[in-house]
Amino acid sequence: FEWAHFRKTKGGIKLHTVYDPQADTPTFFELTTAKRNDCKTAQNLPIMAGVTYVFDRAYDDYSWYYEMTCQGTQFVGRMKTSAVYEVVECRETTDDSILEDQIIRLSSDKGRKDCPTDLRRVKIRREDDKVLVFISNDLKRSAAEIADLYKSRWQIELFFKWIKQNLKVKRFLGRSENAVRIQVLTAMIAYLLLRLAQITTPCKLSLQQIARRISLNLTRRCSLLELFSDPPDSMEVGLLQNQGSLELVYA
Repeated sequence: FEWAHFRKTKGGIKLHTVYDPQADTPTFFELTTAKRNDCKTAQNLPIMAGVTYVFDRAYDDYSWYYEMTCQGTQFVGRMKTSAVYEVVECRETTDDSILEDQIIRLSSDKGRKDCPTDLRRVKIRREDDKVLVFISNDLKRSAAEIADLYKSRWQIELFFKWIKQNLKVKRFLGRSENAVRIQVLTAMIAYLLLRLAQITTPCKLSLQQIARRISLNLTRRCSLLELFSDPPDSMEVGLLQNQGSLELVYA
């Protein structure tokens, strides 16, 4: 699409999302073109004190790190290989997967200017032998806990996968920016309504099962309790042929 500039042969959009893994719900999002730098969009994200934010390497921004540190917000992110730093302290590690646990201070001109505070550098080796290096302002949690925090970030990837598979955002009905925005916003609103229906009713259905039942009963007037309740296990559903017509019966 002409307005969604990204590469010579590709267009794209980004859905920058703050996701609460405990509530399984997005709490904030902003839609931009794919060419928009993630760090610039991060400045618009609402940051709350006392919360730990976990993000990937695209959001690596020293001034943003320092801003969160000053207001009592903790973060865990991926550290860029080009980062220049000096080691202040090396901590002992008892976990074989933890390769390094260090207190560092950024030593480049930009690092000293934008983030003049001690940070945490944790280097781990995953089960698939891939090595990851994290950066954080959390000096109290163990290195294993920091690694687990970053591992929990995978839930947001599962969220994106879910809305792509279940809420029809793989293909767009219109080509204009407004049409794409409306379709994505509709999908996000639909997800929130489905999640609200799941947590406010005493049903044990998965979110996908709830979405399917609602999609099959959009023209039917009934309560959510009725829609989500199943017949008793003792009931056997069958078809009774009566004078050339089929009737649904319970036995």
